Amino acid sequence: MKEVWINRVKHCPDIPGFCDEDEVFVDEIGDGNLNDVARLFTKNVKGEKKSSIIVKHSLPYVKCLGPDFPCTEERTRIEFCTLEKFHSLSPGSVPRPYIYDQTLHSLFMEDLYGYRVMREELIAGCCPANIVESVAQHLAQVHTQTHVANIGPDNMALLVKQFENREMVQLTENYVFTFPFKPDGLHNSCSDQVAAKLHTIYEDQQVLDTAARMLKLFLEKKECLLHGDLHTGSILVNDTDSRMFDVEFVHVGPAAFDVGMLLANFIFVYYRHMSIEENNDEHRAFAYQMVDVCKLLVSTYMSHMTACVENREEYEANLVSEMAGFAGCEIVRRLVGAAHNADLEGMPGAESDCFSAGVRLLQAAHRIHDADRLMVIALMLA
Repeated sequence: MKEVWINRVKHCPDIPGFCDEDEVFVDEIGDGNLNDVARLFTKNVKGEKKSSIIVKHSLPYVKCLGPDFPCTEERTRIEFCTLEKFHSLSPGSVPRPYIYDQTLHSLFMEDLYGYRVMREELIAGCCPANIVESVAQHLAQVHTQTHVANIGPDNMALLVKQFENREMVQLTENYVFTFPFKPDGLHNSCSDQVAAKLHTIYEDQQVLDTAARMLKLFLEKKECLLHGDLHTGSILVNDTDSRMFDVEFVHVGPAAFDVGMLLANFIFVYYRHMSIEENNDEHRAFAYQMVDVCKLLVSTYMSHMTACVENREEYEANLVSEMAGFAGCEIVRRLVGAAHNADLEGMPGAESDCFSAGVRLLQAAHRIHDADRLMVIALMLA
């Protein structure tokens, strides 16, 4: 596959920076759950990187689960179309897409060399407010311009058809909303500390009812175009800019889903830093900063997401309630389900505390209507 990729970039006028006489190097960089990812690059006479591009190749199965779990290679074409759509709606929101090669099931896109994964920055204790605002603004721009209130039901039907993504939606249905809430859920795994608390979801009808309600919203509420898997590991940042990537879970759904997923990931960071004993004051200060980050995310998003289908005050209150429910589902699934986050790895005490936060959000989502209330319940703030 490497030689095929190299030949493709050297003979495609739509891919900048490569030509026949260049020696092209390949560096496999992918650590994702679904696909192979590599950087193709050339060097100058000093041996320094000259031109580079990212290639993403879909396998006929879910990479992290193996060949026994088939998955259409069509997902990479959908991802390419999504990058084009996001880039047109909010320029600079995603890496610039160049081409999709159907025979290779590979997409070629801008290499954001020098950018860093937001999750790694947060783990290290770095989160500039302007970056959070950038993410919120890009997301709100995409949601607003594809919102049913703005484009109307006929255009929404066309958008739903264009971004129909059944297999990825099925994966989310199973691994976010279904398996984690069943004692025998497929590929469920958790620490002993979390296992001791599993009864708080399996025996709490309110929690189970909320999870079921969030699944129904996820599947049936056709509100706007979503990233579909927005977490701190799917955002690249530098000191002034942010870009969303890994958009293969795109579909039309409820706006609150994207924001709720991201809020959950900021809550993971809060509990991580609250649990670190070395330089405790410094880590606690950063944890408290995450409270402000969550509020900033919601407030910035609300101020730029101008579409709504009802009274604005009621719409925003309901939107935050849905965010709380989706955040609760994301917290539970990351601690109980198949795909855990790096934020709390090796921190069973923090995992236990964070799991309880997810349960509280699911118990109280119906009465959470503003970001302050959401944070009080999630973090047990006085």
